[in-house]
Amino acid sequence: RVAALAASPLCATAMPKVSMRRMPVFTNMREKLDESFNVVHCRRCSTHVVITDADLETLPRRRTDGALVLDPRQAVVRLNTARREGCQLIRRPNGAERQYLHDCSSCGQSVGYTSGPHEDELRGLFYMSETSVKVPPSRKTPWACKVCGYICQSESQLEAHKKQRQHLSEEGDDGEQESGTKPVMVG
Repeated sequence: RVAALAASPLCATAMPKVSMRRMPVFTNMREKLDESFNVVHCRRCSTHVVITDADLETLPRRRTDGALVLDPRQAVVRLNTARREGCQLIRRPNGAERQYLHDCSSCGQSVGYTSGPHEDELRGLFYMSETSVKVPPSRKTPWACKVCGYICQSESQLEAHKKQRQHLSEEGDDGEQESGTKPVMVG
């Protein structure tokens, strides 16, 4: 009798239905396809937040806050961000500015903003705060710090950056002093 109850479909335990909600990704990628994409990551959690084919070395910056400016009419811009409800009002010397913020989809840190209200497609300019994202080093310049990704304009500037930030050289001479002596291992 127990075997008959276990075999009946009424007694079988059904697994609960699991539905996943995916974050929408806003893009204009269908307009232009290219192989040389740059991926910008969130500085806090390393999730990719922007994929673009724009040359990050030549991106213009805002004078007011130094944010990198991405124009989706000139380059492919794909966002993996959560749009924050409402807007933020920033006081400037010439008046006030409304910023519609985009947050990292994983950790919620603000990574950029637009000047117009959120829409289904990104139409206006997108501004990225360089303090909250990791911009990959340029493929063209040989003067990029391999430790933090800072892009310099000359070799002397790169050496000054390494000295100031106390980054080790790429050759791996971490224990070697300038005199050429190496530490002695005792024991």
